[in-house]
Amino acid sequence: MNIKDKGKYHYIWSVKLFEVNVRPPKSYINCKMSVYITESNRKKNLEPLADLEKGLEILEPFLKLYDFDFKGFEDFRGAGRHLTLAKFKNERREFILGYRFSVGQIVYQFDNLSVGHDFYLDKLGFGSKKKFEGIQTDDKLLPFKYILSDFDYLVDDFFEGECIRLQAYSKLQDNIIKEYDKKARKRYNSQFYELRILEARSAFINKNYKKSIEIYTSIDIKSVMNDLDEKLFEFCKRHL
Repeated sequence: MNIKDKGKYHYIWSVKLFEVNVRPPKSYINCKMSVYITESNRKKNLEPLADLEKGLEILEPFLKLYDFDFKGFEDFRGAGRHLTLAKFKNERREFILGYRFSVGQIVYQFDNLSVGHDFYLDKLGFGSKKKFEGIQTDDKLLPFKYILSDFDYLVDDFFEGECIRLQAYSKLQDNIIKEYDKKARKRYNSQFYELRILEARSAFINKNYKKSIEIYTSIDIKSVMNDLDEKLFEFCKRHL
């Protein structure tokens, strides 16, 4: 990954994805995976990124308290959509926040096991107490304040503990998703599959082609995949 400093935070662009002779879609060719790529996109995208940076400033003191370091932004574009991931990491633990026009996915990860914010808190028994519900609001910073409040429920297992429950819940979440009928899975899991795609791309970057294939194959909602994913999938099959 290449890293570029810009203001307080730095931006990661996934040029490494294309260092394996995989020809990406035209929209990806020679592009730095950042919202600051072109002047035409600059004005449109600066405001959401500014909101994201301000929101992260709310979360960062808490995360630093538990030795989570900011690892940068990772941007993904395709099929007319743009998603920015903000990543904080402490050794084997990682907090990932997905942002488009507002906070979307929130993921807690331990090694290769991950669980979503809602599922995690629900299983811990704090479903009725959690504040972040993923609802869009005119106050762009309010979701971050809600997330910060919810962090208190995750101290014992995620921030200070060994993520024992996270590991169990991650496997449970996978089993529940596998058991869902296709209609329910499409309604419930579009965001989850977007996360799985990011995991498949990460496995690809780490040259774990078998894992990447397994993840891509498990995705039933093919509409969340774009041309880049198809090319990565085909490349992985050829290089097992």
